[in-house]
Amino acid sequence: MSHYCRICRKSRPNEQFSGRGHVRHICKKCQRLPAEMIARIEQEDEVLGLMTQSHISEKNVLRLQELIGSSEERIASLAMLVRQVAEIAPYKRKRVRRLREARPELLRELRTVGLLSDDY
Repeated sequence: MSHYCRICRKSRPNEQFSGRGHVRHICKKCQRLPAEMIARIEQEDEVLGLMTQSHISEKNVLRLQELIGSSEERIASLAMLVRQVAEIAPYKRKRVRRLREARPELLRELRTVGLLSDDY
């Protein structure tokens, strides 16, 4: 049975994971990457995951505030965009319509960076 690596986003055989890697869902190859790179990938996935949640809670907003202070420019800018979305439309239902009405430039920027598909 294969497992999914969160870093390289591939299904790999069971033997490709160490004991600690099974818990973290990181294969042996990706465990050898620098810790900063692994942290950057995990933080970016965390920010992208917030956009798919049905509700961006106050705890999520606090976490976004921490990520805005990140030394990685891409993570900080993504966190800033998601925080702006949380202020306008924290609930996923009708989020796109509210953004279109309130801040169309933010909606365009979300599409540009890939946080929102062009289907909306």
